[in-house]
Amino acid sequence: MRPVGAIVFSCAAGLIVLVNGLLGVHIPKFALFAPPVLISIGLVSGAAILVGSVLLWLAPRNRAVWGPTIIVFSALSLLIGGGMLGFLFPLGATFGIIGGILAIARPPAPMIPLAGR
Repeated sequence: MRPVGAIVFSCAAGLIVLVNGLLGVHIPKFALFAPPVLISIGLVSGAAILVGSVLLWLAPRNRAVWGPTIIVFSALSLLIGGGMLGFLFPLGATFGIIGGILAIARPPAPMIPLAGR
């Protein structure tokens, strides 16, 4: 079974962080004096979180790889505010960390023995 809760939180986090990075590129006043390096970190973080959540959907058995990847890039997104989008709370980073923890904490699916052996 797929860790749906982890995937939903991680996708939402990736979208929020990516939109925050895109707004920093297209609306410089939104970036609040963020240098281009931080904006590019936001874009890379958002894309990596989205890729991690899609790969979590496609290969849920590798959740021990994708969960920490999502957590690391969510923590890295805190450099640009964590996907604040006007809120007083880093929503994107929080969703990403929750999604990564849910992905890691999910127990593995039971293996079904082959019949007739």
